[in-house]
Order: sequence, then C-alpha cells, then structure tokens
Amino acid sequence: MIPIVGEVDHRVPSGYWYRAVKRKVGLCECGHKVELREFTNTCVCGRDYSMDGSLLAPRSQWGEETGESVGDILSIGHHQEVNDA
Repeated sequence: MIPIVGEVDHRVPSGYWYRAVKRKVGLCECGHKVELREFTNTCVCGRDYSMDGSLLAPRSQWGEETGESVGDILSIGHHQEVNDA
C-alpha cells in the first residue's frame, strides 16, 4: 500500500446543492502523487491503485477470472497527477 500524504477537497453535486468530499492523496513508488477517488486510480507512470492505495495487478492480468466486469475495466480513471498547491 502506498503512503497517504494528504487530502484534496472536492465539491460533489448532491441534488440542488453541492457537498464537500475529502479524497485521499497517495505517493506512488515513482514519486508522483495520486488522488485515490475511483475504483481504479492510475499514476502518470502507469501503476494502478485501488481507493485505499493498494497496488493493483498489471492490467494484462485483469479480466473475468479476477471478478472485474467489462464495465469495471472500461470505467478506469484517466492518469491523475495532484499538484502540490
């Protein structure tokens, strides 16, 4: 599991209002920060992490035998890099 190095605030629509949600930020093995907010969180280096910061298996090993559906695999988040601001 990667170390959690901070949190990022997001405004998420909730009916007619927005609510504040905090997302964890982890530090990838390559040194880039990764926002942990989706089922799959991909660093700019290509490593994939779960929402709790666990390193996922290489994508070549993903599929039915691991329980992912096609929808899970196709809804993968884009590369995320968090600024230090």
